[in-house]
Amino acid sequence: MEQPKAIQNPMLVGAMELLKADNSTKHRDFFLQELLKAHLLTPATVTPKPERDENGLVRMAPDAQIQIPMLSTREGVRYFMGFTDVQELKKWVKSMGEEQQLLVFGFQDFASVVKRADSQCDGFVINPGGANIRVTRGMIDTIQETLSGGKPM
Repeated sequence: MEQPKAIQNPMLVGAMELLKADNSTKHRDFFLQELLKAHLLTPATVTPKPERDENGLVRMAPDAQIQIPMLSTREGVRYFMGFTDVQELKKWVKSMGEEQQLLVFGFQDFASVVKRADSQCDGFVINPGGANIRVTRGMIDTIQETLSGGKPM
């Protein structure tokens, strides 16, 4: 069976570099386009631990509990973490414990967990050990409104 492709986001990385160099409307739009296409790695603890099925696919139990760690700024602002690739993840997580797994999230996945009623998170940060691009709750709202043609999602 073919192994899944490794997560890589070279266009998003390039868009973040451009945005850091010049925060213009053109670069923000390019970043947004790439963000919406991206698949990011995020560390998580899944209980019970997912198991491989007979086809080698990892399956989570329907009642699995997922905990996604957050990082906090000095001011107490909390963010989930998304990584463009394994190299960026390794800058942040030197060694992962036995209970630590990785999930793959897209923009809408992050938006869903940030906007949950019980969420104490203010957004998500991409590559906190590198580019450190923050996507706040307000930015998520604006992006979703734009995607829905101006209607709140």
